[in-house]
Amino acid sequence: MATRTKVKLTLRIDNSANKVIFAEAKKDFVDILFNILSLPIGSVIKLLENEDKFGSIDNLYKSLENMDKYHLQPNHNKDQLLNPGVTASVLCDPLMLLPSGSQPKQRTLYKCEKDRHVTDSKYASCPNCYAEMNYQLWYVEFQNAKNVLGGGGEVVMPLTTYMVTDDLHIKPFSMISSVDLLQNNVKNAEDIGDLEERFVEFGPDEALELLRTSLKSKATLTNVFLMKKKEVYEGEGRLRMAEEDRMEALK
Repeated sequence: MATRTKVKLTLRIDNSANKVIFAEAKKDFVDILFNILSLPIGSVIKLLENEDKFGSIDNLYKSLENMDKYHLQPNHNKDQLLNPGVTASVLCDPLMLLPSGSQPKQRTLYKCEKDRHVTDSKYASCPNCYAEMNYQLWYVEFQNAKNVLGGGGEVVMPLTTYMVTDDLHIKPFSMISSVDLLQNNVKNAEDIGDLEERFVEFGPDEALELLRTSLKSKATLTNVFLMKKKEVYEGEGRLRMAEEDRMEALK
């Protein structure tokens, strides 16, 4: 069974606001994010691009749309993610949510011996020559698949570090941009001491939460990496209080 390597990234956190300001990430994480758009969400966003209904996932769409070609793989056509076809979502598992080692089932297509029409129903009649369409066609992927957590195709170049904001704006990392972002998010000088650098891992559980959160929130990274932990701590606190109350009642 195939093993899945978790993706590592570095968070910049404002502890006073309990908020992720941005993440420093390599191509593996950014490829995963951009491949979310292969779930034909990209087509939906394009149709509703002026409506504020998609949390932060519309920023993901715009980031890829604006990404300079020099940061993309030379053989990558970003339009495949911005305007995905119907079959795009079954060719890869961009959020690594399938069981490890499994592969999505691809649609099988057939044609007749002479004509160019295709069908997914074997032995259908060709509309031109009326012959049986029983010659199977084989799909050849244009992109090189990358098995990062079972993920999809490669999108961005490997030698660049990327900055991913809480609301999923993505661009190549630069010190100037990171300082500007920190200054814009930390209003008071005394809060500088509350900034934290935290190293985290991103796996299938986080991927599922990221997809869910990105559709309804502008604080995607905060919800994925901080809110869950906060809920655990609060839950443990409630359990401790309940146990203390029980012990007090037994006295």
